[in-house]
Amino acid sequence: MNLNLVARGHDLSHVQTVDDLAKKASQQNISTLQLALSRSFPTLASDGQAINAGMGHYMKRSLAKEGISVGILSCYINMIHPDLSVRETLLRQFERYLQYAASFGATMVATETGSVSEGGYTEKNFSDDAFAQIVEAIRRLVRAGEKHRMMVGIEPGLNHPLYSLDRVAELIATIDSDYLGIILDPTNLITSENYHQQVSLVEEAFERFGEKICGLHLKDYIVSNEGEIIPVDLGMGVIDYEAIVKIAQKYRPYLYIVLEETKDDALKQGVSILEQVTG
Repeated sequence: MNLNLVARGHDLSHVQTVDDLAKKASQQNISTLQLALSRSFPTLASDGQAINAGMGHYMKRSLAKEGISVGILSCYINMIHPDLSVRETLLRQFERYLQYAASFGATMVATETGSVSEGGYTEKNFSDDAFAQIVEAIRRLVRAGEKHRMMVGIEPGLNHPLYSLDRVAELIATIDSDYLGIILDPTNLITSENYHQQVSLVEEAFERFGEKICGLHLKDYIVSNEGEIIPVDLGMGVIDYEAIVKIAQKYRPYLYIVLEETKDDALKQGVSILEQVTG
């Protein structure tokens, strides 16, 4: 079975224009992008006030010249920012992205949940209060997704309030909507102590809520002597990509599989590796 492989736009470097991005993606045998506007085009105004249907149509048309499409539109926000005025601005930005995502050709808008601390990591993220805050924010975003018929893709991570499969299952049970999806990045859910169980973690995720998984991030890594999980290009680390991809194929054929942190010319090699083991 052929795979539906995706590259993050900002894993292609030295990109100045949409045309540059399209050509570089095509050169790596990639036809679908996960596009974070602010990361691929940092000088382009792309906040909630700037994004518009014309921008989406222009980018969709320009990318199509090289056979490239946007599968996932990213809008990374801290949806539980401790400053409530900043939080409101960010949530409105995400709602605007949902409004205009279809003009880019995207099928979803993606984000992580963020942190209750402006400084990032805090153990307070693991509290019931932090979880209640992301539920409130995601429920609001999903309502906007329902209005605009656009899926909201939420990515869990160990340092965030959505830090475990149990919490993901709880979120899904709490917000009953076809417009809530989960973007599974199994490398964001492991430590140096349990990375050997990564494949079983993926199997469990698909068994428990596979119908809600709308994308899979395939992020290779090494484990440093200090116990850090360090991302590397696909094929250069220890991830069991073959087993993980076959699980995704089994439960969700043609699921978006994003080669996260595999950069530039390594993308073509990553595509080749996956085609060999899953063809």
